[in-house]
Amino acid sequence: MIEVIKEYFVLGSIPFLLFGLTIGVILLYRRSLTKWGVRWLTLLVAVYMVLSMPLSFKAMEAVLSRGYTEHVDSTVLEGVTGIVILGGGSVTIRSGSEEMNTLSNAGILRVWEGVRLYHKLDEPWVIVSGGVNERIGMTTPESLPMRDILIKGGVPASRILLESSSSNTFEQALNLGPMLEMHGVEKFLMVTSPSHMRRAMGTFKAQGLVPIPAPSEQHPDDFLADRSVIIPNSEALEESRMAVREIMALVYYALRGWLSSP
Repeated sequence: MIEVIKEYFVLGSIPFLLFGLTIGVILLYRRSLTKWGVRWLTLLVAVYMVLSMPLSFKAMEAVLSRGYTEHVDSTVLEGVTGIVILGGGSVTIRSGSEEMNTLSNAGILRVWEGVRLYHKLDEPWVIVSGGVNERIGMTTPESLPMRDILIKGGVPASRILLESSSSNTFEQALNLGPMLEMHGVEKFLMVTSPSHMRRAMGTFKAQGLVPIPAPSEQHPDDFLADRSVIIPNSEALEESRMAVREIMALVYYALRGWLSSP
């Protein structure tokens, strides 16, 4: 049920728009409800126009990221023996015997931040966390391409641990606790996107873990740099969809009791 909601009922998604248009057209064909059909379609168009403006997703991300926008201070690195990097999405492309696994922008930025932090520490363990999600094309564990980028960045394979069975933040928190304990890691950094950090911190703390937040960059340096903040575009709509999805996830996690108390 939750997967269906994430797929079809997130405001800003194309499926939600198509469902909304269908409802509006049905209302238009019911003479007694024509006015409501016009109002519904007008509202739907207006909402999607607003969500397609870069200003909208920037505002939502600013709220989600509040308190988690700065790189970790070097003064807290003493005693850190582990870095946990949470996956940010990937896609598996196959053709015959060939296969390529590509991380999302968020996933790449998180791993790059992990590489940067590794070289500031004394050979910490680096745990990359991310499983599969066939609904969105992730048929190979996300942790594998994450590991490959770490190695290219100079992190020894012998210092990398894989957590490849989780499909969401809650499962990551459940799975990583025993791994950290097994390798004697008590003080560790947690790397994820700023907009995801609030939910990640709350989820991990609810499992009795105390990570140090180490946010990556939210977007690449040149992301939408040449676009007006008020002119709608498809990239901004997708970012708004992701922000709305994160807000919905925060509410869902809170209702399930998966977040620690403030």
